[in-house]
Amino acid sequence: MIAYVEGTPVDGGDDFVIIAVGGLGYRVFVAANRLPAIMAAESIRLYTYMAVREDSITLYGLETPRQLAAFRSLVSVSGVGPRLALAVLSTWPVERLADIVTSEDHAALATVSGIGKKTAQRMVLELKDKLVGTGPAAAPSGSVADARAALVSLGYRSTEVLPLLQALAREGHEETEELVRLALARLSRGGDK
Repeated sequence: MIAYVEGTPVDGGDDFVIIAVGGLGYRVFVAANRLPAIMAAESIRLYTYMAVREDSITLYGLETPRQLAAFRSLVSVSGVGPRLALAVLSTWPVERLADIVTSEDHAALATVSGIGKKTAQRMVLELKDKLVGTGPAAAPSGSVADARAALVSLGYRSTEVLPLLQALAREGHEETEELVRLALARLSRGGDK
């Protein structure tokens, strides 16, 4: 598997760029809205997703690890392939996509060519926990992130536990173990009352 390609953009098309690396040229498909900026760069690093089909091996490139994570989440949805995932990320930044999914805005998702009503509903259903909290303000850090990971591993949904953990942190509870213990106690009583 190729984790990233770093080199000089030497050529491109409507939806791909050719990156020269050590005497080889890698064709990497990218979001259409980013193609001009990528082509203008002297050197670029693209984090890659390699799709292996019986008749082709294709690289898809994203500019940040966060975009790559969102791309991987998108292609995990039934009916969403790599090209459609690129179209989605070409339409919105990751933070906006997370907001759209969290607010269950099916109509916004359906504005992307290739996404119908049913695919939009499936995307919201399958991505809700995967993309929540990807925005910089929503990203938990330290003990809250550790406590969230522990509770998610126990089967709780991230959307359910993150607000509770953030509220507990605002109350002055700072240790991961304490946050997990208090969150479990409140969740077993039926919420964050």
